[in-house]
Amino acid sequence: MIAALWFGSAAFLIGVAAPAAFRAAPDSTVAADVVGAMLMRWHYLALALPLILFALLWKRARAALIVIVFAAIVLAALQAMVDVRIRKVRASSILPISSLSRTDPLRRSFGMLHGTSSLLLLLQAIAAGVVVAADTGRNSTATEESYPP
Repeated sequence: MIAALWFGSAAFLIGVAAPAAFRAAPDSTVAADVVGAMLMRWHYLALALPLILFALLWKRARAALIVIVFAAIVLAALQAMVDVRIRKVRASSILPISSLSRTDPLRRSFGMLHGTSSLLLLLQAIAAGVVVAADTGRNSTATEESYPP
């Protein structure tokens, strides 16, 4: 259930919430503020849920699964740090980032950080999906073995 909540929250953020914010907001700055607020809350889930899984699986799970969960914790911490830098870049600009020239160093820095943050979020979602799939596969095998045909 913990892994499903972790995966579901990442999938919802990537596939539903962020795109909806950019479609519904009057401009990209407002949308970025909304998504940024969601990401601040996501960071708590992205760190807490894999930490709980790590503690629960530490002695019982295969080593590969432990490595994936640990990597996800590292990815979550990195994403939180990158998002702090994104906020600083946005705050340091007197104009909205989207209004800056594409060659502006601040906009280029923002773009690099945004791309890194997006990649880290995607990698966390993939890690969560792998954990859910591993758990689902383990549970379906146990169910099949416990009920003879």
